Order: sequence, then C-alpha cells, then structure tokens
Amino acid sequence: MKPESQITKGIFIGVYLLFLFYFTINYENVANSVNIPIEILMLVIILSVIYISYQFIKAQLNSNKLEHEFTSIVNHTFRTPITSVLWFVKEMEKEIPDKDKALYLQGIENSMNKILGIVDLFAGIKNINDISGYYFEATSLREVVEKSILKYREEINKKGLGFQVSTFKDIPLLTMDLKKISFVVDTLVENAILYTPKEGKILIDCIFSKDKLNLYVSDTGIGLSFRDKMNIFSRFYRGQRATLLNTDGMGLRLYLSKIIIKRHNGNIYAKSKGVGLGTTLILEIPFHRHES
Repeated sequence: MKPESQITKGIFIGVYLLFLFYFTINYENVANSVNIPIEILMLVIILSVIYISYQFIKAQLNSNKLEHEFTSIVNHTFRTPITSVLWFVKEMEKEIPDKDKALYLQGIENSMNKILGIVDLFAGIKNINDISGYYFEATSLREVVEKSILKYREEINKKGLGFQVSTFKDIPLLTMDLKKISFVVDTLVENAILYTPKEGKILIDCIFSKDKLNLYVSDTGIGLSFRDKMNIFSRFYRGQRATLLNTDGMGLRLYLSKIIIKRHNGNIYAKSKGVGLGTTLILEIPFHRHES
C-alpha cells in the first residue's frame, strides 16, 4: 500500500473511532435525538467495535505473513548462489586440473550474476512505477524474443524442448522501453522453460491488429489451477507445483511484468485449461506504429 493511502486510511479510522467514542459515552442523548432505540444503537456500536477489531487483527496477520514470506524468499534465494560460490572456492583450494578450475570459475561467475540479478530485481520493485524511469524508443519485438531464446538456449537444449516461433511477419518497430520489455519477454520465456517437462513444446506467436499487438507464449507444462490464474501476477505468489519445480523462484517477475505492461498502457494475463494442460501467457499492448 502506498504511504499516501496508509495516511488517508489512518485518518479515516481515527475520525471513525472518535465518533464511535462520542456515541458510546453519549448513547442516550444520541438515541433520543435521532429517535432510535437505545438497544439498536448499542448493537451498532458493539458491531462497529467488533468490525474494527477484526480489520486490525486481519491487517496485522497479513502484514506478518507477508513479512515472513518475504524473509523466507530472500533468505533462500540469496543463500543458494552464495553457498555455491563458497563451495566452488573451497574446491579450488584443492589440487585440481586447470580444466576443472575453469569450470569452477564459470560456476562462480554464474552464481554472482544470479545474485546481481536478484539485487536488480528488488531495485526494480522500488522504481518500476516511476514512469520517468522509462525510456521509450523504436523496438523490434522479434529481436527481443530472439535474444531471449538465445539467452536460455542451454536450458532449452538440456530439456530437449521443441521451440516454435512465428515469423512476426509485417510487424514494424514499436515504441517501447527496450530494457523493460526485454525483462517481460525473458520472464515469459523463462517461465515456459522452467515449468515445461522434458521433450515438451513451446510456441511463441505474435499477432497484431489495427489497435493492439498480442504476444503469445504457450507451453505444454504444468498448467494452472483456478487459484493460480487468480493470483499468478500477485506479489510473492507461487503455486504449489511451481514451487516444487523451481525452489529458487521469488514470485516477483510476473508481478513486475504486469506493472511494466500497465505503464505501456497494455495488459498481461494467463490462460490454462487446468493442471497439467499447459499455460499460455498473453502480452497485450496498444499498437502504435513507429514512424521512421
């Protein structure tokens, strides 16, 4: 919740409690002035106290739960790559062939890049809503998709995934923030790869009309339950099956992607026929042809 909303809500509750206190100590006069039986007025006051107490307790529980989830996610996500770095360093202290040393150094670099990626992700939460931090330029969506696939080529080959990408025929340059759109596309591609079993298939298609462009990333993966579809773009949300397959996830990338697309006046949503039946993530952006 934004600080301004918290202040407004706090003021409203404070004023409400003052009125409630006034009615409580003057309930007889209030009941007579508005011609309401004292019993009904007292019932209203009691119900109001119960409601306010319930909302306060609920807010505290939600706050504690969110704090606990956040702490657990950060602890686990940072611990994994740091533990890997320490293991590689310890192994390199031994007498090992130069070939193995090169592999360990690569492992250290990969782990450090992962840590930096986590830092960038958390930094993005702070600045993602600030439209002044967006730099809109002519962007080739086809190139963004190709670079994303290249980035995950090793994971694709390891799982033997079948990748089918449309020709993006006649799609001109679009005016978007290249870095942030790349983050969104990477997120969609990475999700499809992570949650699709070996030998599965992934389809990337792009269709545009007069007023909007739709990018589809479909997979034959674990699919989504009704609850998953309702919460998949919520902050820190992770489905049970997704958590089992990818223990290092933080439940932030899709949340940030939705904000980025909103800043492009677009929308992002998910479709799935159910658990085990694959998922399609759809990126929808109002179409503005870039004039060269």
